[in-house]
Amino acid sequence: MSERSSKLANLQRRHRLTSRMRARSVKILASKVGYFNIDSSRASLEAASTLSFVPGQLIPCKNLLCIVKSGWVQIRHSQYKYVIKQIVPGGVFGEMPLLGQTMLVTEPVAGAAGSIITTMDTDAVKEWIAVEPIKVLELIGPRLVLSEREYFQTQCQLADSAVADILLRLANSHKKIEGTTQAEIAEQIGMYRETVNAVLNELKSAGLIDIQNKSITILDHDALAELSEL
Repeated sequence: MSERSSKLANLQRRHRLTSRMRARSVKILASKVGYFNIDSSRASLEAASTLSFVPGQLIPCKNLLCIVKSGWVQIRHSQYKYVIKQIVPGGVFGEMPLLGQTMLVTEPVAGAAGSIITTMDTDAVKEWIAVEPIKVLELIGPRLVLSEREYFQTQCQLADSAVADILLRLANSHKKIEGTTQAEIAEQIGMYRETVNAVLNELKSAGLIDIQNKSITILDHDALAELSEL
């Protein structure tokens, strides 16, 4: 064992992968990487470079915005190699700080039939932004808002405010949330299921929601909205 490995041995034991950690990692990373699509045949992208990759080949994407032109790309965890998601034609991935794009702890590999990838470096992305600024804002704007909300919840909000917020988002202007388990709610906001269960019971006791088998009904939308902003 190398000196470096020996120093890290105890710390690495804390990072051993469990099925619960893996499931949560897949869900979170899938929402953070390769989350928007664009039409690679758009006139503004016609001059962009294309590269071909054979099945299973690692696709370099540092400081590049990559668009799947044909085939598909598998996004996997860079260390543990488990699959996060598959990106089909039009899907975007890569390390492009200019657009807030990052691969986090993942890596892209070409799918079973190989992949053809349209690539843009920083200069090409700037040209694209100049041609279609509104389109670019429409793609990344909502994501920036969500990221800021998630950061605020993590750093500043108590559990009841975070749960109130996710309930409102899941309801999406409706009164009833169906098909979403309490465990799934916990995963989405990075909390223990037991914590979420306790908060939901508290909200039910306060008359803000009602909990039935596999459904949650919002009884007081305004009060829940006020709580979500505390």
